[in-house]
Amino acid sequence: MQTIESPDLLKVTEGAGSGVRSLQLSRMAIGMVTRGEKIIYYNDHSTTIGAGEVYLLQPGIHYVEHCPKDGCFEQIIFYLSTELLQQIIVNLSTTYAVSAQSNHLCERCRHHNFIVTAPTEMLAEFFYSVGRNFRLQTFRNNKINQQMKLSELVLIILSGEDNCLRSRLVSGADRYQTEFIQTVYNNIFNDISIEQLAEQTHRSLTAFKKEFWTQFRTPPHRWLVAQRLHLAKILLTTSQKTISEIGAECAFTNISHFIKLFKHHYHHTPAALRKKLREESGAQ
Repeated sequence: MQTIESPDLLKVTEGAGSGVRSLQLSRMAIGMVTRGEKIIYYNDHSTTIGAGEVYLLQPGIHYVEHCPKDGCFEQIIFYLSTELLQQIIVNLSTTYAVSAQSNHLCERCRHHNFIVTAPTEMLAEFFYSVGRNFRLQTFRNNKINQQMKLSELVLIILSGEDNCLRSRLVSGADRYQTEFIQTVYNNIFNDISIEQLAEQTHRSLTAFKKEFWTQFRTPPHRWLVAQRLHLAKILLTTSQKTISEIGAECAFTNISHFIKLFKHHYHHTPAALRKKLREESGAQ
């Protein structure tokens, strides 16, 4: 009998700003910010998730920051693996004849590994009720109750309109696709060739490049370099690390090459951009 990992259901409360942190997920995360703001940094942009908004994070690497309001940041998060999601969907399809299909296509969201949305009234009430249940120790310590809540969450999403949230939930049950994306994100900062990456995903080089384009809409090498430079920019603005330390942390073994790539991408050397951003911050 296959062992299915129990869901993790967390209510996170923080009293101080977290700063930008790197979050590597092996499972999908679906949550709601109930107080304060959560910022997601991606491809030199950022998205702010306000209180009352729902988000979905796919497995992979995310750069996030938690910003308290009146001294408090709070969120409720469900974590679920592909295997568990598959099991829940099968049970719901059998019991309630719920369709686990999605034809949603959205250029606005398909290129990011996260979704942010204003919830329906039913979905909002679901998260707030879970928050209230956390006051009960019998709920916090009962995995069966938590799994029932997770099934209810999946049911609400699948029973609603065919939107970004439903589309990502359905695709999250596709083990083949999820493992492909997970492998790519797990190797962003490894010294690995595209041929080796293709081998790790159990695909030929041609099939790998074709699927990579479908998922990310850019060639593999260009995407990997952009992700590394993106982290370098975050570290420049949020840490006191040296340029050499940042280059090494972002998988650039040749610092001169790192500086050259960074300047080509951001039109400033790392040192010049750090100085510019600090001056702009001090002027505010």
